[in-house]
Amino acid sequence: MPTHVPQAFFIDRQRCINCGSTNFSELSNGRYTDEPLHGFLAADPWGEDPLPHLQSATWSLAKCSDCAQIFHRRILNEEWNERRFSRWMSADAIVEFERRLGPAFPRTFSSATAHVEHILRIEAVTRSIRGQEAVRLLDFGCGFGSFIEACTHFGFEAIGVDRSVGRRSKAAVDIKSSLDDVAGKFHAITLFEVMEHLDSPNSVLANLAELAAPGAILVLETPDCAGLTDILTARDHRLADPLEHINCFTHTTLKSIAERNGFRPIQRPPVFVMADLGRAAKRMAKHAMKRDGKSTQLYFRKD
Repeated sequence: MPTHVPQAFFIDRQRCINCGSTNFSELSNGRYTDEPLHGFLAADPWGEDPLPHLQSATWSLAKCSDCAQIFHRRILNEEWNERRFSRWMSADAIVEFERRLGPAFPRTFSSATAHVEHILRIEAVTRSIRGQEAVRLLDFGCGFGSFIEACTHFGFEAIGVDRSVGRRSKAAVDIKSSLDDVAGKFHAITLFEVMEHLDSPNSVLANLAELAAPGAILVLETPDCAGLTDILTARDHRLADPLEHINCFTHTTLKSIAERNGFRPIQRPPVFVMADLGRAAKRMAKHAMKRDGKSTQLYFRKD
């Protein structure tokens, strides 16, 4: 290893990222140079390759004994996290990563359908707090801003925030870089596939709660990490990449972290954006029987 290659600096999280407890145990650990993690990272698209900067780095996956939250204890410090956002996760690398998820049309169509379903739900469940006003929505961690763009077509006043320079540079709409650029109260706040990336998810939710109008809706969506204990398979890596997915939520822990910040869970109203009546009927029957299972796509209302 060349001596001139600077090594990434990590910090240890000393408390549970959900309940704040110091009572947690290690599920698994390793080095970034160990397989299979090294191979998973090498296969991912990058702008600047992070691997030369991770030769001495270790990871530690822990589970809280009090609230069952799973999280990575060792995370990049502020300086190196900024390098990750600005240099490792380049715009071209992000586009390539999403391209690898599958053929563009079905993926884009499915994403747009999900956007419309959320928009229709949010419009319905915010009527009681906004009257005839347009829905004022904040999408935190909005990526390229596709959900914000869709919201504007429905008359929402939608604002997006994303830290990633790469994503903001490729966005079709104006995106703010931080909550410092956001003012006013919102009828709805959304975080799609964001909570798993945050250094301090509790602090972020506390700040967002300050921006939520009384009775506002919070939508959280994360990968479901139920049963996760180690990083041995490609699926494990997708759920618990120690550079990216540093928090690993389940239905129970996602609900509990929202409740700690003043949001109570609510039932999602049924919405079906599809041309297949058979599929719509099945989804309606499932909703009527309240067979939503233990989803990690949850709706909340601010107390």
